[in-house]
Amino acid sequence: MRYELFDFQKSAVKSLLGKTNSMQADNERDGALSSVSLTSPTGSGKTIIAAATVEGLFYGNDDFSGDSKASILWLSDSPSLNEQTLKRFADASDMLEPTTSMQSIGSEFAQGHQQLSPGTIYFLNRQLLSQKGLLVKGTEGGRTFYDVLTNTIEDPNTHLYLFIDEAHRGLGKNAIKDSVNRTIYSKVVDGQKGINPPAPMVIGISATPERFNNAMQDRIDRDTKASVKVSVADVRKSGLIKDTIELRSPKQESNSNRADLRQACLRLSESTKLWKDYSNDNKIPVVIPLLVVQVEDRISDKAIGDLCHSITKSLPELDNLMSFANVFGEHRDIVTDFAKVPYIQPEDVNSTTDVKVLFAKDAISTGWDCPRAEVIYSQRSRRDPTYIAQLIGRMVRTPLARRIETVEELNTVSCYLPEYDEDSVQEVVEHLKDDAITSAGQIIANPVRVGWFRNQPKPAETGESAAGDNGHTETAGSLKDTWSTPVKPSIDSGQSTNVGLSSSDASQESADTVPNRVSDKSINDSPANHGSYSDNSREPGLEERSNSTSNESTQPQNSQYPLVDYQDMQKIQTVFETINTRPIEKTDPDYFRDLLIMIDLISGSLNPNLDLNAALQTDFYKKLESLVLYHSEEFELAHKSVTTFVVSVKRIDPLTGDTIEEQEDTAPNDLEASMNAYTDALKKFSGGSDIGTGYINTYAEQHGDTQEAIWRFTAAMNTSIILKELGEWAKDQIDLLIAQYKTQRYIFSEEDRSKWDRIVGNVKPYVEGKTLIISAASTQQDSTNKTYPKHIICDEEGKAYIKLNDLEDAVVTTEISRPINVAWYRNTARNQNASLAIPYNLGGEWKPMYPDFIFFQKTKAGKIVPIIVDPHGDWLGDSIAKLKGYVNYLRDFPDTFGAVQAVADQSNGTVRYLDLMDSKVQEAIGQFTGDTAIDLFKGPLSNEYQIIK
Repeated sequence: MRYELFDFQKSAVKSLLGKTNSMQADNERDGALSSVSLTSPTGSGKTIIAAATVEGLFYGNDDFSGDSKASILWLSDSPSLNEQTLKRFADASDMLEPTTSMQSIGSEFAQGHQQLSPGTIYFLNRQLLSQKGLLVKGTEGGRTFYDVLTNTIEDPNTHLYLFIDEAHRGLGKNAIKDSVNRTIYSKVVDGQKGINPPAPMVIGISATPERFNNAMQDRIDRDTKASVKVSVADVRKSGLIKDTIELRSPKQESNSNRADLRQACLRLSESTKLWKDYSNDNKIPVVIPLLVVQVEDRISDKAIGDLCHSITKSLPELDNLMSFANVFGEHRDIVTDFAKVPYIQPEDVNSTTDVKVLFAKDAISTGWDCPRAEVIYSQRSRRDPTYIAQLIGRMVRTPLARRIETVEELNTVSCYLPEYDEDSVQEVVEHLKDDAITSAGQIIANPVRVGWFRNQPKPAETGESAAGDNGHTETAGSLKDTWSTPVKPSIDSGQSTNVGLSSSDASQESADTVPNRVSDKSINDSPANHGSYSDNSREPGLEERSNSTSNESTQPQNSQYPLVDYQDMQKIQTVFETINTRPIEKTDPDYFRDLLIMIDLISGSLNPNLDLNAALQTDFYKKLESLVLYHSEEFELAHKSVTTFVVSVKRIDPLTGDTIEEQEDTAPNDLEASMNAYTDALKKFSGGSDIGTGYINTYAEQHGDTQEAIWRFTAAMNTSIILKELGEWAKDQIDLLIAQYKTQRYIFSEEDRSKWDRIVGNVKPYVEGKTLIISAASTQQDSTNKTYPKHIICDEEGKAYIKLNDLEDAVVTTEISRPINVAWYRNTARNQNASLAIPYNLGGEWKPMYPDFIFFQKTKAGKIVPIIVDPHGDWLGDSIAKLKGYVNYLRDFPDTFGAVQAVADQSNGTVRYLDLMDSKVQEAIGQFTGDTAIDLFKGPLSNEYQIIK
């Protein structure tokens, strides 16, 4: 594979290959028919899993020897889906070549093929198997595809595996003799009497496989294997899919007919600016976001043109000829008086970055996805929640196949639903859950846009230069953001992006007063009526803006949600971003792979002049030679097994036929067997073939025998004790590199830091050297939650929308009432880069805990000091382990926090706390041997926590 698979993908491939091996063995033994499904949530990379499975079937891998007789028929209901899958297989695999091992079946395929060949995957769409199709009817006296299928299944030298893509579609129910209702799929799966036998082994691939599994279980004489399931939690952790789906709809009827469309355009522009900055900062190709406009089925060309006109009024730098496209089922170009909207193949949308706005009607196509599509504006009525949910499902994959750790907005897909109310939006949510799209993390209906002190006056108002929302420079014109002067928006990837007012409105806005923000009402209370847009209609929100007072330098002070002093805000950010966090990042360790990756990271970014690869090969040669000598007995046995093969010799009397003698003899392996064994040995190094070839070259130079060098290396890799100790050696090498270079972690790009942290997490209990990043904090909150003041992540009114339990609410209410506490932060596990993680050891396993609250206190001298107040259950089984974890952390970082209080409510209604900065308390926790912390919280070292109501 060209890609390094995630651990959950490797596990799925291994399990699926195990199932297919069992299915084939059953069929070969007694003709048993069987099926299995791969349940892979939306965005989990099921095509990558499938490609790796096909590779394993054809060529084998570390866990599977391969099936040299395997032939694959890949069946789907869409020609474009097959084309997309074939292309993805070719991109993902360095062994599946379109010209040699992959072939699309056309209408005349049967005329030129007797049967399907081993080592080839054939792509077929079910439309070609319709009764009128040439592939089924054939020419007069010629073969049909069912003849080809029969010849393949009946050939003992061919093992046919039928893969059904998007297997929840079109299977029908149990096969019934001569039933006219049998689907095309069932004719291939179940066979047809006198025409073709049933497919022996069927693999269904789907995010929602229930229909496939039910259909298979209902079939007579077909064994249904347990499904291979990919965990939603594993997919979410991988970063392959976006963290949040925003569903925005009007809270009530509005009086502006285009505010929602404008906000979608502004969101696109904001996303474009953020992606441009992020891409340039990390020196990667710029990601170009896409706006998908979903329209009704019977929309006119004029209405499409009017929409284009309205969009360009918000985004005037769009190219009328290049920036728009459609994926309508009619497959035709749309030319209006205002713009050209050509048809584009769905699979080409993601790579055609000139297209910034895409018009669609339904879910576009089965299996299609577009990672750069980040904003949806839908005109579909509330009768169509399925279409909207399906379209969102096509947009949840992350553009870089990883989470963006430092800019939370880039982990979100935003959907604007002007025709929907609160109840109908919930229908969309339910459809998203039914379609297994909940792996995309949280789904927020009508979220509140929040950011780093969002209610704080911006630099233009204060006269000082400062970080904007979430720590990056403020994007003018982002949703509900500041317009200090009228500016032209831009989504051109090569220019800086400022979004404000369209050029057509600039003169009017110059004369009118431009307030600092668009109110919540002007955004959320947009109209639900969407007819065609006329050129004379007002831009949304202008009336509200023109009625504001001029030269507003500060927001009205709300005593309930007060402003934080600007200087304090800057100090709080500095303090926040010096807090050390110790997340735990564990994956299935592969120390050779990780060692090679770490060397590449160091050589590429930290010390390019140091030839670490040469040093590694020298050390590896010395280590392997020492292990061969130390484990000589085991090595010699392995050496004999790979250099020779055993022959059974039986001597028989030619007259009587009696056995005279039986013995075993050995013969040397030939060159082909030698190279096969060597190739298998190299697989132990997860792509690090240079290590093996380096060893062989060095041995050959010193001993003059290349063949023996190959045998020697291969034998060592087949000696389990040597391989185990080499793994420990690789882990030790990683440890040495971490110790030498960990203080330079900050030099890496974000992507490389993630790789570094993953490797460190595999060899260390937790990641070290990592501090919090405020720009990684969540930028959406649920508007249905209770609001709190003084939170560092808030909306423009200073409100934070946070869900707390009773004790947590009491603690927050108490602490924010203290004048010394000027701000606070709700610490969650959602984003590792903005979450304080403190590791603790429970039963030999390291786990992370996340203190609930960090409060920021201002001393008389003006210094900002962070404290932790953590409501802590003294009844929990892991409470002591967590307290010990706190103590270890605080001893490593004694000067970070001014106070750390573990708070627990007692059964008698009192609330007590332990001062974890107190050395006596730390000592008592360290020596405590009980199961829970009840005695500590009731003992003399605890204090009563006074709740202020």
